[in-house]
Amino acid sequence: MGSDTKNNILMAAIKEFAAHGYQAATVRKIVQQAGAKNLNAVVYYFDSKEGLYKAVLEFMFQEAEKFKEKSDIATFESLPIEERLASMIRFYCKAYYSVETDLDRDLYSIFTNEVRNPSPYFNDIVSRYLKPSRDYMCSLLKEYLGPDTPDSVVRNCEYSITAQILYGVLGWSIISGTVPEQKPFGECVDELAEHVINFSLAALSTYKKT
Repeated sequence: MGSDTKNNILMAAIKEFAAHGYQAATVRKIVQQAGAKNLNAVVYYFDSKEGLYKAVLEFMFQEAEKFKEKSDIATFESLPIEERLASMIRFYCKAYYSVETDLDRDLYSIFTNEVRNPSPYFNDIVSRYLKPSRDYMCSLLKEYLGPDTPDSVVRNCEYSITAQILYGVLGWSIISGTVPEQKPFGECVDELAEHVINFSLAALSTYKKT
C-alpha cells in the first residue's frame, strides 16, 4: 500500500461523508470506493473511521486556502486598507461558497453539515484554521477604524461582516423559502462579495466619522 491508496481513501471518504454524513457512512463502502482490497487500510493510514473523518476536515480547511488572492505579503501590505479589507471579504466568500468542482461541492456539503451539527472535532479545527484569519480581519478593522477604537466595536464590526457571508450557509432554508428567486450563492459568489464589500465599507465609514 502507498500514498496513492491513502489519497484514494481520503477522496472516497469525502464523497461518502458528503452523501451520507459521518454516522451513516461505512468504512466498507469507503474502502470499496477507493479500490482498496483490505478493510484495514483505513486503520493503517488513519487509525480509525474517526481519524479518517478528522483528516477529511483538515483537508477541507486546507483546500479553502486556494481561494486566497495571489499576492506576496509585502505587496499585499502596501495596498490601501480598503483594498486589503475587500480582499479578505472576497476570500471569505470564495472559501465558503465557490463550488467549481465535484470535490468543492462535496466539501461544501460536509462544511454545512458541520456548521449545523458540529462534530466533537470541529471546534479544534476551527480554532486552528479560522481563528488566524479572524484575528487578521480584526487587525485590518482596527487599522481602518483607528487605534483607539474599542475592541468590542472591532469585534462587532467583524461579526457584522462575516454574518452577511455566513447567513447563506446557516439560513439557506429560510432564504430559499422566503425569496425563492434567490440563486444559490455558489452561483453568484462575485456578486455577493462585491455587495458585502460595498455595504461593509459604507457602514465602517460611519464609525470613522463618530
